[in-house]
Amino acid sequence: MANPMRTLLWVPGNLKQRIAEALACNADCIVLDLEDTVPLSEKLTARDIVVETIRTAKPGNKLMGVRINSWQSPFAMDDLKAVVKARPDIIRLPKCNTPEEKKVDKLITRIEKKENILVGSTKVIVSIESALGLINAYPIAKSAKRIIGLGLGVEDYTTDLKTIRSTRGLEIELMYGRAHLVVAARAAGVRAIDGAFLDIADEEGLIADTQLIKQLGFDGKGLAHVKQISPVHKVFAPTKKEIAFAQRVVQAFNQAEKDGSFYVFVDGKLVDPPVLAKARRILDLSGA
Repeated sequence: MANPMRTLLWVPGNLKQRIAEALACNADCIVLDLEDTVPLSEKLTARDIVVETIRTAKPGNKLMGVRINSWQSPFAMDDLKAVVKARPDIIRLPKCNTPEEKKVDKLITRIEKKENILVGSTKVIVSIESALGLINAYPIAKSAKRIIGLGLGVEDYTTDLKTIRSTRGLEIELMYGRAHLVVAARAAGVRAIDGAFLDIADEEGLIADTQLIKQLGFDGKGLAHVKQISPVHKVFAPTKKEIAFAQRVVQAFNQAEKDGSFYVFVDGKLVDPPVLAKARRILDLSGA
């Protein structure tokens, strides 16, 4: 999936007005939620609204995902049947703890076959929300080809650790979990998505949090509100200086390849193929 995933905006699946606002925003992905943001009494209504939204209002300029209820709930099976049939871009599977979650992949495959949907076209991001899930992050990511990302559920994860999430700064209680998840995602060849920063009034804190997870290597971040989209995009956007250097690196390597050598200097610095890979990624991000 080539689309950028810098911003994944969470939207309660039972709130039509919030969904309408999300459809008009410029987030990379909208995630219609059937789980934690939907009260028990609204679960079935939310499912109907979400399915109808995907079928009739799916935007062409952004990805659309759905977070179903956890597999331990009585709603998950029916969520999956209804949602896969509607054909979202992504399904977010919450509270994944072991590679045994691959049974969900088998169920999705059966639904795809029944509905004449190309097998494997329904992509999945799995949410790691516990210590057990984090330890198993790599085997979980490798358990099915349709898995394209690992997401960190920061609130559930810190609850499982029996700690309190910091509101500012390095959030040391999340450092190991974030770093481990990025390494597992890279080893599995999938994306790494950080959890949401819940204080929507604290833009400075959001920016600092996003700068941190960008430096760790995350591809994107969950968002709690549309007003968080622009600050996060700005953090992930390469600077003019970075873009210019990346362009010089690519040009230098192109010329070096013609000359039959990868002994390349740019701005007086020796650069090697890993630097070229970083330069190309910067140019891809600048295009987004």
